[in-house]
Amino acid sequence: MFTFNRNEQIILLLLCGVLIVGVVIRYLDSRDPDNIPDFEVRKNAVEVPSPEEKAEVPQVTSLPQRQSPAPSPKKNVPQARELININSATAKEFERLRGIGPQIAGRIVAYREKNGAFKRVDDITKVRGIGPKTLERLRPHLTTSTP
Repeated sequence: MFTFNRNEQIILLLLCGVLIVGVVIRYLDSRDPDNIPDFEVRKNAVEVPSPEEKAEVPQVTSLPQRQSPAPSPKKNVPQARELININSATAKEFERLRGIGPQIAGRIVAYREKNGAFKRVDDITKVRGIGPKTLERLRPHLTTSTP
């Protein structure tokens, strides 16, 4: 029927292993979406100087003092007294909350549009990706009524 040489057998085993790992990760993510974080793609813009600009850059003869890296920018987390109304907030407003990325924010808005307004803050756990732990972390920042 089929005969594979040693290299082909190794490749097939590696591919099967990768497939199994992917299936396991997908299964675990479907059981507890909060356990595996969603990833965000962040793009850092790097400017490359043109040849003319390179000619203008002065040559440094001594190395500068090493500076500590700049602190990473934090998300605009709402203040403790600021509340986000889950029945009127946009996806961008949800993204301001720690642990809520674009995917989950989009799911919240889509769920609200499909099923209507949330009656209680606890109802947000019906959205895939928001479990009890996430709810408890977000509860101080969420409301269903306007101030």
